[in-house]
Amino acid sequence: MEKRGWDVLILGGGPGGSTLAASLARRGRRALVLERERFPRFHIGESLLPRSREVFEELGVDEELDRRFLRKYGARFLCGATGRESTYRFAESFEPRFHHAYQVERAEFDQVLLEHARKLGAEVREEWEAKDVLFDGSRAVGVRAKNLREPSEVVELFAPIVVDATGRDTLLASRTRRKASITRLDKTALFSHYRGAFRQSGQDEGNIQIVIFEHGWFWFIPFRGDVTSVGVVVSSSWMQQKQKGEPLEAFYDRTFARSPLAAELIAGAERLRPVSALADFSYRVDQLAGDGWLFVGDAGGFLDPLFSTGAHLAIKGGALAAEAIDQALRAGDVSRASFVAYEANVRYAVDLFLGVVQSFYAGQFRETLFEPNQRPTIRKIITSMLSGDVFHVDRRPPWASFLRDHYPAELPTFA
Repeated sequence: MEKRGWDVLILGGGPGGSTLAASLARRGRRALVLERERFPRFHIGESLLPRSREVFEELGVDEELDRRFLRKYGARFLCGATGRESTYRFAESFEPRFHHAYQVERAEFDQVLLEHARKLGAEVREEWEAKDVLFDGSRAVGVRAKNLREPSEVVELFAPIVVDATGRDTLLASRTRRKASITRLDKTALFSHYRGAFRQSGQDEGNIQIVIFEHGWFWFIPFRGDVTSVGVVVSSSWMQQKQKGEPLEAFYDRTFARSPLAAELIAGAERLRPVSALADFSYRVDQLAGDGWLFVGDAGGFLDPLFSTGAHLAIKGGALAAEAIDQALRAGDVSRASFVAYEANVRYAVDLFLGVVQSFYAGQFRETLFEPNQRPTIRKIITSMLSGDVFHVDRRPPWASFLRDHYPAELPTFA
């Protein structure tokens, strides 16, 4: 048993966990981060949103990110079936203070955030795996963790609050919460990195490019230099066309062959890493907080990556969680009641994104994206959503209400 004076135990050192740890350290709180892997490590999800920079500026890490990574000023959508295209630039949003984001290689980006949390005063233990969350009745009181470099070293760690930021592994949800897939979002992503793929020029070089085809959509995320993340999100019906014994690389190439436009963007490019796959992307957990515990980021639910929302929801969620935790500790009340506002704010943001993503796959929002005579207000609404302006703690702006009313989220039911 190991007893220390931590305020918070954070399981996972990705963007959500490291943002939370850094934000707590700035408030004088003692946080311990347990990260199963040794950074740097590969991770998918490389396109950030501008409104994450609110948090980066607050933590004092934005200038370092700007020095390391390629700026992303907008998003370009192309429709293979019609030949239509539309580019949305973040400067066109309703509140365009943050008119660019970054395209990041996650191994480097995640390490920068974790090291920054350490520099601010958080304790970080890499290659430590949380095995179980410890409860006193319904209240989380600590974790049982293993030192992966010394497997015989298993300790119990205690703190008033435990935060699950373990990503799609979602440790706590797998053991204690109900988890449900989201309707019509049973997709699979196939992805790799390329050298020499097509990219735009000038300020548009860093734009994410999304190519829509009959079975889903392709992404092209350029990094600083000449490497591009290239992937495709496809329907379950298309995945069923993968032949028995067919190598993943061959199926990936066959998928590109279904879209001449996407294939043209990687013509002559060199594939740098084996093709990987992630299946059953989208899910939701029934509750984001309880007595002495919270979820942050993907641990509490994952949404289809169409609008590059994963890291943004984790980063902004980590910042909101830090504020809620600090207030709960000052009040001496770490019950679920102290985290109701946190859960409501995260759900509002996620559900706004979810409704638009579901409408995209149904076809309605896809038509709006490419509408030839699009009204300026609609363009601003879409751009504000694409920039990540979805966390509205003190106010609900009319444009966000418009999205929720026109593209309501279809939520899963829990058995």
